[in-house]
Amino acid sequence: MKRGRSLLFLGGAMALATATYAQVPSPALVVLNKGANELAIVDPVNLKVVGRVPTGEGPHEVAVSADGKTAFVANYGTGPAPGSTLSVIDLATRRELKRVNLGGLRRPHGIVENGGRIYFTCEGNKLIARYDPASGTLDWMMGTGQE
Repeated sequence: MKRGRSLLFLGGAMALATATYAQVPSPALVVLNKGANELAIVDPVNLKVVGRVPTGEGPHEVAVSADGKTAFVANYGTGPAPGSTLSVIDLATRRELKRVNLGGLRRPHGIVENGGRIYFTCEGNKLIARYDPASGTLDWMMGTGQE
């Protein structure tokens, strides 16, 4: 069974995933709805939503694993309440597998997959962090001092 890759970020809130699942079109557009706190899976050919998955509060950006199976959502939070979680979503079953608590890291923002790890910024802490899905841990951080 051939599996594809995450190939494109559009506006920070969408990603294109190529997968071979009966439930998920190939390719599929993965879109965040901040107001509804959810991820939508869209068939880009007919522009129909084929699935919705609840996320954490204020989902802001999304990255898709290289194999197209998993989406990682930065839950930014809303208003004065900063978010501090990442949602790990199985695209085939359309469910949140895990909500990663980032502890004192606040306002996760830009997010990208590289080499099987998930890199993201934390606006509230002025740093970049890395999440390793294989070990389920935050395994690296670097301060940037930047807003």
